[in-house]
Amino acid sequence: MHRPVVLGLLLAGSSSTAAAQDLLPAVDRFYIGAGRYWADHDLDTRWDASDGSLGTHVNFQRDLGFVDRQDALAWSIGGSFGEARRHTLDAFGYDYEDASVRFLDRDLEIGDNTYPVDAAFTGRLDLDITGVSYTWMFLQDGRRAFGIGLGAIRYDIAADLDATATVGDTPAAYANDLSEDAWAPMLRAEYAQSLSAHWRWGASLAYTRKNSGNVTGDALDAQVELEYFPWERFGFSLRYNYNDVDLDFERSRFDGNLNLNNRGPQLLGKLRF
Repeated sequence: MHRPVVLGLLLAGSSSTAAAQDLLPAVDRFYIGAGRYWADHDLDTRWDASDGSLGTHVNFQRDLGFVDRQDALAWSIGGSFGEARRHTLDAFGYDYEDASVRFLDRDLEIGDNTYPVDAAFTGRLDLDITGVSYTWMFLQDGRRAFGIGLGAIRYDIAADLDATATVGDTPAAYANDLSEDAWAPMLRAEYAQSLSAHWRWGASLAYTRKNSGNVTGDALDAQVELEYFPWERFGFSLRYNYNDVDLDFERSRFDGNLNLNNRGPQLLGKLRF
């Protein structure tokens, strides 16, 4: 009379083992993804004059008319190596550009120029962000993975800030060209968990603070991701990204501050192996 019970337990055990084997791994051997990033972004700057006087705190969206919401191409690539895939390497990036035409509604001290109220402003903004990271997944059982590591994010900002105005019946032109890039090394933590044969989620958090040198400040990068793979090798990644950097520059060409905030959802098609 116990034979049906034993057979039932064996079948249940074999089915649960098969289900466990069918789970998505927490970490892929290799993946590549591309898609769109719908970003809300906010850029503040202060460009000091060459004589040391402080410039005006200028918001590119509110003061200069650049858009605060924009979609951009986003990409990611990475993989794992070593025993039980305990070591992961990842890279990601996105970029966008924008142009603005408007009349200024207040005086702005930018570099060695004073842009007067009602000046006809034209501007261009290019932003490129790239990140790389290494994570040691010291807790890894195939279904869950947690680790710590190092990363770095590169911020590349280029802007042309031009304006014309009539001052005392005399035409005047104002121009500043900003081109700055900086690497921000970061400490990071990452978690990933397989939910089923088709679903997986993960999160990462990275932070840094630099108190010396000609570029100082802090940076924060956080991501939460939900992945769905209707096919074995191809699926979709929906993630929410939050990135904030506040940097002070002391250089021969640019002294001042840049505060950049990007946040919003990303949807990527993803190929995994």
